[in-house]
Amino acid sequence: MNFVYALPFFKRSSNRFARNALSGWQMSGITSFFSGTPIFEAVGSGCGISGFGNGIGTPGLRCNSLAPVKIKKGVDNDPQFGPTPTWFDANSFAQPLEPQLRANGQPGMFGYMGRNPLTAPGRNNWDMALLKNFQLPWFGGEHSTLQFRWETFNTFNHPQWQGVNLFCNGSPNADGTPAFGRPCGGHQYNLGNGQVNSAWPSRIMQFALKLVF
Repeated sequence: MNFVYALPFFKRSSNRFARNALSGWQMSGITSFFSGTPIFEAVGSGCGISGFGNGIGTPGLRCNSLAPVKIKKGVDNDPQFGPTPTWFDANSFAQPLEPQLRANGQPGMFGYMGRNPLTAPGRNNWDMALLKNFQLPWFGGEHSTLQFRWETFNTFNHPQWQGVNLFCNGSPNADGTPAFGRPCGGHQYNLGNGQVNSAWPSRIMQFALKLVF
């Protein structure tokens, strides 16, 4: 959504200073709302147990869902970074079980995670500007104008998440056993999974003067 709004204040003020300095201002902006893009397909078909194939020689096993795989905002007490925002519960899905790798046509063969159950964070962004054109007595009949602009990007300076960690470690367990059925969360094997890892820029402001003649 793009907009330009001429502020109606002080246009008919009897005070000359107020009329010249405070009237004639315009506010403009670009407002964007969009949902996130699917992010799960890369790992949804990319689970895998170290040292084991799927029986037909092609890479890519789907994870198994242990609970509804959906956006679930929270906070993870990361041992390195402390409280860190999370986008989903990484314990809601797991590595496939050993029988699922046998390629014998049984239900859930190669994992049974659905397609694109998760989307990345969307965005709610406001870029706005305040501007005024001051008439100058130069250049005779050609006229001249000095334009002042104050522009802000991410005007309300609210966090807008961008990237999310999404993976599932298939390395062996601490006792050397394969990771069959192991949940994809927790700090021991999947530290950081589900955490937000980046954001769009915070508020930026700039001022400008433009001479038009």
